[in-house]
Amino acid sequence: MFQNLKASNISKLQVSEFILMGFPGIHSWQHWLSLPFTLLYLFALSVNILILIVINHKPTLHQPMYYFLGILAVVDLGLASTVTPRILAILWFNAKAISLPECFLQMYVLHCFVAMESGVLACMAIDRYVAIC
Repeated sequence: MFQNLKASNISKLQVSEFILMGFPGIHSWQHWLSLPFTLLYLFALSVNILILIVINHKPTLHQPMYYFLGILAVVDLGLASTVTPRILAILWFNAKAISLPECFLQMYVLHCFVAMESGVLACMAIDRYVAIC
């Protein structure tokens, strides 16, 4: 009896890509949904680049807390650029297939940026605690 179960559980198929469904039921207006995603992505990029430029050009902002804010802006740039272009590719070009290595790479990079952001926020909190004490 267990031989039949063991033999039926063997699969020779290998997954080579995933199909991302996006948001089911919005195919008629998915191009309109891409507009807020695009605007928010461009806003996030421009604001973080503006923060980096201001910190770089003002000598009075060359202090540890502003360096932490600059690092946080760089991490936020990476975090926004990890997922949003893929979402826009799905909404604009209907490119729903993603390969297995690409999926793993995107998940790895996303989790790395989240861990970096948490680390920078913890360092900022410790820096403020030491400054207050």
